[in-house]
Amino acid sequence: MQVFLTQVLNGLQLSMLVYLLAAGLTLIFGLMNILNLAHGAFFTLGAYCGVAVASATGSFWLALLLGPLLPLVLGAVLQSMLLQPLAERGRSTHLDLALLTFGLLFATAGAVEWLFGSAFLAVPTPPALAGHVSLLGISYPVYRLFIIGVGLSVAAGLTFVFDRTLLGATLRAGVDDRAMVTALGVNINALFAAVFGLGAALAGLAGVIAAPLTSVYSQMGITIVVETFVVVVVGGLGNLRGSFYASLIVGMTNAMSQAYLPEVEMFAIYALLIGVMIVRPQGMFRNVERVA
Repeated sequence: MQVFLTQVLNGLQLSMLVYLLAAGLTLIFGLMNILNLAHGAFFTLGAYCGVAVASATGSFWLALLLGPLLPLVLGAVLQSMLLQPLAERGRSTHLDLALLTFGLLFATAGAVEWLFGSAFLAVPTPPALAGHVSLLGISYPVYRLFIIGVGLSVAAGLTFVFDRTLLGATLRAGVDDRAMVTALGVNINALFAAVFGLGAALAGLAGVIAAPLTSVYSQMGITIVVETFVVVVVGGLGNLRGSFYASLIVGMTNAMSQAYLPEVEMFAIYALLIGVMIVRPQGMFRNVERVA
């Protein structure tokens, strides 16, 4: 029973880490219809920024604050200076954007390896989050509980902003009828650039948070972006709430298969994806139409 509870918590921790990535990709891919294969690059950049800030200042908290800023800025610039002009020239098909952002993903991996070298790096766990606590009769790392708390907080915050605020209503209206929102005086290009930057910042935040748990290396964004796409597709494109539930499903599938069926761990989530695409190709959690 203790092993099972540990795996449930591990699955929840992994789910929340993947959700931080999936939420940003849902905003970019699902709501803005941009197939951004470079999303893993923002995860990598956030992790390396966190390493640089933590090494320079000795503060994990400062790294957590400053690490997502570079992905935020680069994401907004990428949308406004590169992707949006392509869309205006008619070069906005999924294939065009996939090829472009796929190249950016590998270019980023090469750039950080050139700057930081090929060594595996890490950020020390802050003293306040070190150690273990007794929970449900088991001893569990405090830092992993911190990741769960961050993921749940981000999920609650995004749900509130996009369901209950004027910003969220404007964004949904801009996705549904861009011309109408522009006619009302909203700078939709600036709004979409800001949302793209927010999605990139969430990926960067995930990178900083993952740094004390896993090694930071140049290819880390490449390996995790596929798992993130699985979450987005299973949850339903453009569905933030669906991405949250799908993150739980994928995280638990990964953790339980690793613990109890290690021989199928490598393809368990892909079998899940295939099953969902056969039964519900629109995703397990369909968007509910609503008035903005």
